[in-house]
Amino acid sequence: MTPPGQQPEPSKSRQRRERERAETRTEILRAARELARAEGWDAVSMRRLADRIGYSTNYAYRYFKGRDDILLAFVKDGFVRLADTMRTGGTSVQAAAAAYLDFALDEPDVYQVMYGLGGVHVPAADTVTEGNAVGAVIADALGVADPYDDRIARIWATAHGLAALHAIRKLPVDRAHLHRLLAASVDDLLRTPQQPEEGDAR
Repeated sequence: MTPPGQQPEPSKSRQRRERERAETRTEILRAARELARAEGWDAVSMRRLADRIGYSTNYAYRYFKGRDDILLAFVKDGFVRLADTMRTGGTSVQAAAAAYLDFALDEPDVYQVMYGLGGVHVPAADTVTEGNAVGAVIADALGVADPYDDRIARIWATAHGLAALHAIRKLPVDRAHLHRLLAASVDDLLRTPQQPEEGDAR
């Protein structure tokens, strides 16, 4: 008998079903990423994924509502892992920015769908919480409590701009060169005094 106020333990059959569901979702996501790497995100569809994993399309719909739901899963997971990568990269602003750039370079396919590069679109409103975690890491590195501090957006925009330009082949330089550009830009930004907005009493 379950003590008052304590949730009952899930049955073994329920645990097995949940584990199998998680494994199937992972299999579908793995197939989606493989297909995107081979043919681009536009090639990802429920039918193509079902064919790839050897199940019916209706079976795939039991785990995801549709293609957009799959893309959304990649975006949310990508932002969570990006924030974690930045946190473990070091405590300085430069280290956080460098970790951001490395993530974008190491996982270009995921980064593409996270930011809608190349025409891939996922509604931003669905990923606000996960995206804000990246800004929070930059704020912590800066030592500021204001999530709207201009320096957060400027550092984020600088790292993203370099990554995006490189991704669309408008900045065809190697990783070391990108890191030098990023480090110089962040250093310049940190040396520039924060200018209060007109009417700002701070």
